[in-house]
Formats: sequence, C-alpha cells, structure tokens
Amino acid sequence: MNQSEIIAKQKEYLWPNHILYYTDPLPLDHGEGLYVWDVEGNRYLDFFGGILTTSVGHNHPLVVERVREQVGRMIHSSTLYPHQNHVALAEKLAQLTPGALQTSYFTNSGTEANETAVMAARAHTGNQEVVALRHGYSGRSALAMSLTAHSTWRIGGAQIPGITHALNAYCYRCPLKLHPDTCGTACAQDIEDVIKTTTSGRIAAFMAERFRVWAAL
Repeated sequence: MNQSEIIAKQKEYLWPNHILYYTDPLPLDHGEGLYVWDVEGNRYLDFFGGILTTSVGHNHPLVVERVREQVGRMIHSSTLYPHQNHVALAEKLAQLTPGALQTSYFTNSGTEANETAVMAARAHTGNQEVVALRHGYSGRSALAMSLTAHSTWRIGGAQIPGITHALNAYCYRCPLKLHPDTCGTACAQDIEDVIKTTTSGRIAAFMAERFRVWAAL
C-alpha cells in the first residue's frame, strides 16, 4: 500500500484516538540502525526510537536472530510455567542492579509497570497518596493518566484521587527561573511543600522519570 492508501484505511478502520504526528502523517515501512524509511522510500534519522524501546537501533541482527529463534520455539507460555529465558533475564538484571534490587517483576508495558509499582507501594506502606512530577508521563490507563501531569495525555475529565504533582527539576527551562549552580535545593523544597500542604503526609510513593523528553524524526 502507498501512503494515501494507508492513511485512508487508518481513518476508516482505526479509532480516531490514534495520534498521528505531522500535517501529512508518515507511514513507516522499515528501519535499520539509526534510520527508518517510509513507504515511499524516503530515509529519516530516527530520534524517536520506538518510544524509547529500540535502544540498540532498528533491525539489529542479534536481536532479530534471537526473536526469530524464540518465536520458532514458543511464542508465549504465561507466567504460570517457568521458562529458561525468563529466569535468565531476571538473573542478569540481578547481577547489574545494586543492593537489595535482586528480584524482578516483568510487565507488558510502561502503563502496567507504573500501575503495578503504585499498587505495590500502597500495599507495602499501607498509605494511598502518591506524589508525581509535573510534565511527567506514566501511561494511558485511568491511574497512569492521573499520575501524568501533561494536559495532552490527561483524557476523560475527573482523575483518580490521592495523586499530587510537584515541580519537575528541569534545569534547561527551570520552572523557578533559577540557575543550577546557585538554586540549591529549590525543587526538593517544592516537593516537601507539596507533601505538607496538599497531602496527609502519609505518602505511599514518589514517582519520577529518568528521561523526560522525547524527540522525533
């Protein structure tokens, strides 16, 4: 299919909640390394990285080989049955992570991971309130959108209660108009103020993203 055919079928058969960037949406065909190609054969340098999922580039030969090998053996076993790759990955992560971070809980998406993290924190602490950061993105479920502090991704009106948002320590465009060499602990002070003034003081979790900015093609 060419570009116009793909866009026409997208509009006809997919829900309109699919967000397409650009005035003329860009149907992609394939990728290799740092680059992706559209269906018309144009090449682009990819700064988007599959929403931060293709950390070793597109179509990496070793990744393709391992995926093909596993699909040829078994596509899905669920967590009801142990599998060598499952435990091997958990073991490798335990070797890389410090201190008591020695066990893993694998999920299907960032949304599910954030939901699980909040549930675990609430169960462990017995508290319910969560502090997140402004301009953060946590996912598309009801809870994850409530954790998200960006109007583009907060859909559906009322959000889940018990979540407040503090300033994001974004030195490039500091929300307090300060300089990183002299600001001291201004952002940390804001978090403390948010806890003291907008919560009961009994916090289940504080959520922050390591990477807060996405690029594009």
